[in-house]
Amino acid sequence: MSCPMGTQIQLVAQEEVDESFLTQVRTWVNEVLETEELPLSAPPYLSVSIWKTTEKYQDFYQREKKELGVVTGEETDFLATHEAWRGYPRIHICQERLIGIDGRIVQGVIHHETGHALHHGAPEFYTFRFSNRLQEAGRFYGLDLPLLQQCVYLLSVAIKDQDVTLWLAKNGLGSSQLALLGYLLSDTEEEHQVWERIRESHALRKIAFAAFLKSLLPIEAMISAGFEGAQIFKDQWDEVYGWLSDRERKGLSLLARFIMNLEVRTFQERLEQAALQLITKSSPYMENYA
Repeated sequence: MSCPMGTQIQLVAQEEVDESFLTQVRTWVNEVLETEELPLSAPPYLSVSIWKTTEKYQDFYQREKKELGVVTGEETDFLATHEAWRGYPRIHICQERLIGIDGRIVQGVIHHETGHALHHGAPEFYTFRFSNRLQEAGRFYGLDLPLLQQCVYLLSVAIKDQDVTLWLAKNGLGSSQLALLGYLLSDTEEEHQVWERIRESHALRKIAFAAFLKSLLPIEAMISAGFEGAQIFKDQWDEVYGWLSDRERKGLSLLARFIMNLEVRTFQERLEQAALQLITKSSPYMENYA
């Protein structure tokens, strides 16, 4: 199938998957492809792979990473994932991971990943530059290259999520993204446990803050754009991350706004500026940032 701009969509069931699930995924993907204002960068080809079991998907994922030399986090823990490691966008959906998840949330996931495919369908969004300036800043503040890579990767996730969530909302699909954000905010206990273990490490705190932006940055972007209901989710974010201090939560909100207001042209430039800001606290607006 193809979207109005000509993007060819290949829907592939990697294992025996329920036909009703395939039909529903196709419907939700098309809801995004049929929006009136598709990005100019929309790719000519998009692959959507559906896996029945987590085990089979993880086996494939690890083989791909090893073969292509990809160094990222373990995205197979997400409800669905996207990447462009082979030069074109691919979405991966695991049916087993979605068992018991409300249909409105699954719709939000599919909308979200399709939005990523349209906006971030090139390898440049998954391979990151580490300038001498950024590496020097990382070393000075205790982040060696592996820790710096992890920090930058997590920031890239948050920035791309901001872009996609805001674009979907502007194209009439914001309610599904709010449902997805509500799901992401429903359980932060694992993050809390990790935070208690690493909070005394300056370098690991920075990595944790980058991870916390995954939900906060899209929420702040929607508030800034004036979307109804977004402030409710910001209040919920403050509540579920209540184990952070007021100073830390305020600092993260300031960092999110700094990232939103960056006036640089490319994704890589935005990412580097965001990383430098997080690592060095160089902006006077970040004085309260721990």
